[in-house]
Amino acid sequence: MEKIILKRDGFPPIVFIGEEIGSGSTAWNGGRKTHITLHRTARGRYVATVERLTQWERERDHTEAEAFDTVPEVIAWLKGDYSDTLGSASQEAVEEAAKNDPAFAAAWIETVE
Repeated sequence: MEKIILKRDGFPPIVFIGEEIGSGSTAWNGGRKTHITLHRTARGRYVATVERLTQWERERDHTEAEAFDTVPEVIAWLKGDYSDTLGSASQEAVEEAAKNDPAFAAAWIETVE
């Protein structure tokens, strides 16, 4: 585990000891790209980062990051206010995290009996 400092727009940085457990990205489309990173802290919390990157000269990149106590909170935040599903970059990050973290593995499955 290492000390991680995540800068974010409009808020102070998030600093923690932890490790990356998942990430996902969209392809460049129209000069824009989204990158998602998921971390687990040394104390078992989760930090999600959304980077919206641009190649346009008059636009700037935007970064959001939040800390969460549970995986369902992370997934709900990644879905955002307007969707019941994850975007492709978010789903890629969650699926990778499910391979590296038991709580993500348990949360990212629908059991039908």
